[in-house]
Amino acid sequence: MTPWLMIIFRFLFVFLLYLFLFHVLRLMYRDLFKDARVNYPVKSGNLVLRVRESLNANLKKGQVYPLAESIMIGREEWNDIVIKQSHVSGRHAIITRQGPRWQIRDLGSTNGTYVNGVRIKGPVDLVPGMKIRIGGVTFEVGWENAGRSTYPYRLNTTR
Repeated sequence: MTPWLMIIFRFLFVFLLYLFLFHVLRLMYRDLFKDARVNYPVKSGNLVLRVRESLNANLKKGQVYPLAESIMIGREEWNDIVIKQSHVSGRHAIITRQGPRWQIRDLGSTNGTYVNGVRIKGPVDLVPGMKIRIGGVTFEVGWENAGRSTYPYRLNTTR
């Protein structure tokens, strides 16, 4: 073989080796630094919204709303959870199911939706223990059967 052909094969081999290493490192990087999604085990029961504080006459403290595929929250009567307050928009927020998890998203409301005291700007994954404030109502995300649970790490457990 000619020396030029050997040099071309060597460069081609080194290029293919670097290309292979690049793809392996890219896959490792994607696996290590993918979106910070919260995966929580569903022990028993489903997630619910529990009213913790309410300055609203139609929502009472302790009321429970099970999380479904999609829940609209707002001031208008057609919403799944109606909060009759002037600080709440007609279409204020939506909770949707994304596979095994639920997300809350503000729908461009004037006064915003707060999760754990921080105004959200995009979708936020919901996990037990989070507090959601819309207008004068504060919800807490919890397990459906948390009040009857013998597991101490669940919300509002009693023995």
